[in-house]
Amino acid sequence: MAAIVPRADSRGTDIFATRHGFFVVRSDLGCFLQALDFRLGQDLQVWDLHPACRGGDHYVGDPTSSAIYLLRGDSFCKVLDLSSEPPSSTLPLHPSCQGGNHYAFCEGRFFIFFLTRGVVLSVADLATGATAKEICLEPALLNGLYYYGADASHLACLRMDEENGLCGYLFAAAGPKETFSVHPDVVSFLPGGLGHTHGAAFGAWECLKLISNATDLPMPSSHEITRKVGSSKLAFSQKYRVSGSLDPESLAASLLQHQFSLPVAYGGLGLRTEQEEWEEAAEEGEALRVILQPRQKLYWWHYQLGLGKEPLLYCRSLKVTRSPSPPTHIPLPQVDS
Repeated sequence: MAAIVPRADSRGTDIFATRHGFFVVRSDLGCFLQALDFRLGQDLQVWDLHPACRGGDHYVGDPTSSAIYLLRGDSFCKVLDLSSEPPSSTLPLHPSCQGGNHYAFCEGRFFIFFLTRGVVLSVADLATGATAKEICLEPALLNGLYYYGADASHLACLRMDEENGLCGYLFAAAGPKETFSVHPDVVSFLPGGLGHTHGAAFGAWECLKLISNATDLPMPSSHEITRKVGSSKLAFSQKYRVSGSLDPESLAASLLQHQFSLPVAYGGLGLRTEQEEWEEAAEEGEALRVILQPRQKLYWWHYQLGLGKEPLLYCRSLKVTRSPSPPTHIPLPQVDS
């Protein structure tokens, strides 16, 4: 099972809640997801993320109000809508509040997770560090991918479970924790989520045509090769109500491009696909004239990418071989090249 990319490895990605619902921020895609409940996956909306709100280190929401705190470096500001430009003025983070792995808001206080120390620092104000309290975090909650304030009295974290995949844990500063599942349509929006819900990415050469000359003489030959070019979008993109500059097709393409670019550990291939044709897949024909040598066989191959077992992107690359074994060359650039 492919893993979800943790917040620490995906700058500008975060999860938080306000009184308007639960949110997943994707700075790399320039948008954010709003859901009434992560468990149910109902009324999923995707909004434009204002350029000035992209690339934040942390996004912290107050589950009881509309307040969102955007943290960058050692300063922060308060916003009410990530689709709008944030204020130009910022406040400095108190030294004791700097360098946290995760930030959340609950019970009218900020919670700063220092996972290497295994503690959570609770403060009334990020700028002053007032009424600070340090709480030990139980070992089971040290390997979370995302932490956020879920409601007025509970924190939550998302972490990978070997048997059940991505799971949520609801907990309070003192008291038992409750496990909950995250709806697949919400998981799909997280970095690496498509590999988790639809299967790891694959790239493969498909044999389109075999032509052969069974005689002992050279033989001119004319053929037409028909292949698909473009993408077959996953139906999941239609489950999001999209606003602003986005549309379901471009959102699906962006999510798939990102999934294909991820390392294998996160269900990707480490390949760049932005230069490929991302319009709806259509068949194209190509005339072919060759002179086959005696007893010769030629194989025409077409490269495609997909998730699980479903092809989703049909590349333009064609390859001809004399062997029935598929080519070993990958016709797409690596992410780090």
